[in-house]
Amino acid sequence: MKMENQRGYQGLVMKLIVVNIIIFIFQTMGSMDIILEYFALKPYTIIEKHYLWQFASYMFLHANFPHILFNMYAVLIFGIPIEQEWGSRRFLFYYFFTGIGAGITIFVFSLIIHGPESPFLLIPTIGASGAVFGLLLAFGILYPNAELLLFFFLPIKAKYLVVLYGLLELFLELQGGVSNISHLGHLGGLFFGLVYFLIFRKHTISFKTKIMQNRLMKNLDEHKRTLQEKSNTHFDKNTEYKIAILKKLERHGADALNDDEVQYINYIRIMTEGNIHGICEEADFNEDDEYCARCENFDACFLRRVNKYL
Repeated sequence: MKMENQRGYQGLVMKLIVVNIIIFIFQTMGSMDIILEYFALKPYTIIEKHYLWQFASYMFLHANFPHILFNMYAVLIFGIPIEQEWGSRRFLFYYFFTGIGAGITIFVFSLIIHGPESPFLLIPTIGASGAVFGLLLAFGILYPNAELLLFFFLPIKAKYLVVLYGLLELFLELQGGVSNISHLGHLGGLFFGLVYFLIFRKHTISFKTKIMQNRLMKNLDEHKRTLQEKSNTHFDKNTEYKIAILKKLERHGADALNDDEVQYINYIRIMTEGNIHGICEEADFNEDDEYCARCENFDACFLRRVNKYL
């Protein structure tokens, strides 16, 4: 888990909780009918009056004290480690992406299930539960083996908790009936969380992989120049050999290597075993991580690049 000073953590989770509490206080002081009319998620008013902001504003309204208490408690325990891992900007994007996505899910399925003329479209939805379930999913993916207390006393790993809640919400939604809980919104938060990880996460890994490749070749070139400056006329044959192997792998693949080159790679692995701690995979490379930024181990970069092809 990344620490605050490594990822630019700014305590956005606490600010988000404070904003929700302040709005809840004003909500209790004002006219609930007017507040629900303009800021709750009501498919009818979105269709007829085009109150599109309701897809986001409904997340900041809560029905009563227990409602906001449990939602903000979940934002606290799941949100802080996620913000520390991702940084405030990415966390906020994800929070609204899943929360608004949950609202869109409620809107679309309300039209599909009840039809555009149904009085059910007048029923308002409020609460941050959609975004909370998005945070639950993110926590389960980022920290799958972290133990949480189900019902405050039963320990369960985060990855199993996500599956359990997902299946429970699906079961309750399929059961039908009238309920004050938007199981559809919870499922929408989980679904849009999956969309984020399947699409945005993939692009992030691809982008960081390109950064790693460029940095690796830059390090190789700098290492080569340094050796040339030290020897003036003699070039490190081992470094030259490594570069030749990398170029052959990039152009022709692993089948192009001869036995000597394969044995040389195995020799490097044996010689570096125990000296290189945690040669990272490409998906783990992070230019913002202080360890990666300081890493100057030539053999580590060489083996990491080779591992992509073997």
